[in-house]
Amino acid sequence: MDHNILPLITCPRHRETALTVERIDRAVDGIIETGRLRCPQCATGYPISAGILDLLGQQWPGSIAQFVNVLPPAAWAYERTWRPLALSMLSGEQFPLERELALITELAGVDRGGLMIDVGCSNGLYARALEQARRRSGADGLVVGIDLSLPMLQEARQRARREDLRISFIRASAQALPFATGTANVLVMGGSLNEIGDIQAALAEWRRLLAPRGRGVMMSLAAASNPSGRAFQQFLGIGGLQFPTLDELNQHFARAGLHLRAQWQYGIVVFSVVQ
Repeated sequence: MDHNILPLITCPRHRETALTVERIDRAVDGIIETGRLRCPQCATGYPISAGILDLLGQQWPGSIAQFVNVLPPAAWAYERTWRPLALSMLSGEQFPLERELALITELAGVDRGGLMIDVGCSNGLYARALEQARRRSGADGLVVGIDLSLPMLQEARQRARREDLRISFIRASAQALPFATGTANVLVMGGSLNEIGDIQAALAEWRRLLAPRGRGVMMSLAAASNPSGRAFQQFLGIGGLQFPTLDELNQHFARAGLHLRAQWQYGIVVFSVVQ
């Protein structure tokens, strides 16, 4: 965890209260490996272990889909197997990672810098793309990856370190993002909306966090248009996955106070830009 992010992190229970440093046990080149933060309002302590800040402790996954994501084999396999092929399979056209990541970073406006958060980051694919784009642009900024799954975050951190990317990783809920109101210049999410649980609460957090000129970019999966696709999605719904129609997704945005600026759909893959 980059020490520069510490003044920005707030308590998940008191989201306008900055956490204070209780102790730093080990840090290398400004990267905190182990330590502990504390909320001055509720006195709750939060550990930093192996470079990851854990704000959730023993919280149990809320669905089968979330439970699968906390399994180490799923974290290991996610970007090695499924993720590089996912959008080509789901969109019905050639959609390699390079195309997806170029689209996300361009739409996000990374060159503006500031606080950039990958919500539901899994293996940190979008977070790494943001940091790489930030470096190329020369912009000042900090990139954070947030996820419920500790194994996913551990894999994400290993990948970031192999590429020498300075990204902070936090275990937290998408419905209680640990930053003060209006502090994020960029929010991104890659597919996690479909398994995140309370969609409306998660999007309300996007509205709360986005700075006045901030921008949110999301890739999500919409309801299938054919009977077999709908039947399969209904089966996946047993495990907690949700596939809103495009109209339902946009209604979620509107209810959260997010303004839809642009949107594209490829098969069931939807890219949305909100402010």
